[in-house]
Amino acid sequence: MKKLYYSAVTYMALALISGVFFREFTKLNGVYETTALGKVHGHLFSLGFLFFLAALLFEKISEITKDDLFQFFFITYHIGLGVSTAAMTARGVLSVLELKGSLVLSSGLNASVSGISGMGHIIMSIGLVLFVLILKNRLLKPAA
Repeated sequence: MKKLYYSAVTYMALALISGVFFREFTKLNGVYETTALGKVHGHLFSLGFLFFLAALLFEKISEITKDDLFQFFFITYHIGLGVSTAAMTARGVLSVLELKGSLVLSSGLNASVSGISGMGHIIMSIGLVLFVLILKNRLLKPAA
C-alpha cells in the first residue's frame, strides 16, 4: 500500500513542478504558442497522481498488491509513464527553443523524440492492460 501512496505523491509533486516549469520556461522565452510542454502537467497529474490514488482505493478493497502480476505492472507502468513524460518534456523544450528561434531541429531528431515517446506510450499501455488483468483477478475472483 505504501508503494501506491508514495507513487501518487511523487507524481503529484512532479505534476506541480512540471506546471511551474512550463509556465516559467515559456514566459522566459517569450513563447505563448501551444507546445507539448504544456501537456506534461496534465499527463503526470492524471496518469500518475490520480491513477495511483485510484489504485490505492482498489488496494484497500481488494488487495491488488497481492496479485502475482502486480510487481510486473508496477515497474512497467512507471517505466512507460516516465519515458513518455520525459520525451514530452524534451519535445516541449525543443519546440519552445525552436519557436523562439534559438534552435533549428533536424527531422531526424524530431523523429527520434516521437519514437521514444511512442515507445513509452506502448510500455504504459502494457502496464494498463496488466492493471486491468489484476483487477479482474482480484475483483472477480470467486468467494472462498
